[in-house]
Amino acid sequence: MVQVPLKEYTYANSRVRAMASRLLDETTFQQVIEASDYNRALGVLEDTEYGPDIEEAILEGFRPTSIDRAFNHNLMRNFNKIKDFFIGRPEELLKALLSRWDLYNLKTILRGMRALVPKAEITRNLVPIGALDLVVLEEILNQPDLRASLDAIVMFSPQWMIPYGQAITAVMPRYLQKNDLAMIETSLDEFHYKRVSSVVKGGDSNSKLVRRVVDMEIDIINITTLLRICGLELEEKEAGSYYIPGGILSSDDFDRILQRKRVEDLVDVLISETPYGEPLRRAEKSFEEKGESVFQDELDKFMIRKCLHITAEPLGIGIIIMYIWRKYLEIKNLRIIIRGKSIGLIESQIRKELVLMDEEEK
Repeated sequence: MVQVPLKEYTYANSRVRAMASRLLDETTFQQVIEASDYNRALGVLEDTEYGPDIEEAILEGFRPTSIDRAFNHNLMRNFNKIKDFFIGRPEELLKALLSRWDLYNLKTILRGMRALVPKAEITRNLVPIGALDLVVLEEILNQPDLRASLDAIVMFSPQWMIPYGQAITAVMPRYLQKNDLAMIETSLDEFHYKRVSSVVKGGDSNSKLVRRVVDMEIDIINITTLLRICGLELEEKEAGSYYIPGGILSSDDFDRILQRKRVEDLVDVLISETPYGEPLRRAEKSFEEKGESVFQDELDKFMIRKCLHITAEPLGIGIIIMYIWRKYLEIKNLRIIIRGKSIGLIESQIRKELVLMDEEEK
């Protein structure tokens, strides 16, 4: 594979544009949604670039978990191909972008194990496109319990590119005392974004673009944390330990906003003082019905749409960012459709769950 030296994006962007041309067109996507059942939906996909992955997966059976594995293989193959385009600074920035899924995958595993979710269900929700591949993630997941999974991360961290074990070791005594997984997650967040933020420093346009994406990730974590701990009787030092440096909110902003004891009041402040008013308003409408998770969902959708329409200079990393999120969104929506078909949901029910590129305000 030809690798791109230093700051040259011309070759990589031309290759990524070719990869983008193989994303599902609107007609094919609609055919998948409108398919009368699970098997017919898979039949539509067999004539796309997902065909070889699905054909290999169904040797294990037509179970949705097998199809999820097919989607994972397709995602990994495409994203690993992009990684092979780069060396030097572009490679560092690309790895910084993809590393968010390492954090997501670890949290997904730890939360799932705490809640005693079946391992097959946890696996189908993994997105193994960062430094931690599916083999490593399944090694963590296949431990007998949550504590063993945490120990596995610590034990094997020296062999992995991103040593999350340090973050777990630092907080393990407090975690064992209070048995609060949020302590582990906050330590993982802080460790991860301190490392990533140091990578994306720089005055060039590509570093700034990646930093915008990273800052949005930090903002979403801080905002959802505020909503989660709102109203709890926390000491000032304890409350401050939940803050992740970076993004639009300073630590003083975090502490000040947290003084609001009601979620409704806290959301009002966030709407007026941050650029996340749109998703927060949308979430607020469904808060009583769906609970706090609706804020995470709407903020994630907001970030996806921002990345899909990020500034894309012909000779910059913006083209890569847009493709990453278009591909991720395509597979995210395909998972929703296939899972929905497998349990007999009707088309209108499935459409409500999809994340659209240009979703209109409701």
